[in-house]
Amino acid sequence: MTKTLLLLLGVLAATVAPAQAQAQAIEFLPVGTWQGLVKVSEDPPHEATFQFTESGKICLTYGQPGDASGTGTGTWQQAGHNRFTFELTHDVILPDGTLAAYVAVQHTADQNGDKFSSSGDTQVTDPDGNPVSSGPSSIEATRTSPTPSGCA
Repeated sequence: MTKTLLLLLGVLAATVAPAQAQAQAIEFLPVGTWQGLVKVSEDPPHEATFQFTESGKICLTYGQPGDASGTGTGTWQQAGHNRFTFELTHDVILPDGTLAAYVAVQHTADQNGDKFSSSGDTQVTDPDGNPVSSGPSSIEATRTSPTPSGCA
């Protein structure tokens, strides 16, 4: 009876340990949905939603009705413990529906659980690809969900 009980406990421990390791690992990866405040050079800050997938994709959406808005995608990768980098490109759509620009972002982020801070460069081009501006940018974000929704 004791051998059977010990064997059963060993099997249960083996099945619980990977689940705990996986749950613990997600805390140190940006996988999920994040709400962030984006600051670009001297422009007023704006809110954006970021979604990071386990496969290394990032999706961005921002804007409210009546404001400029945009969507974009890119990639992210781990760059050490609690650190990751990402690149993404998004469009800028004016309230009247006109495509105004494309924005390319390259950032390095430091993550502390459900918060990250990132900084890097932002380059803006017109719809024809001509440079308009470039400069520093930063993001402060909080994870709102452990899963990305709509970013495949």
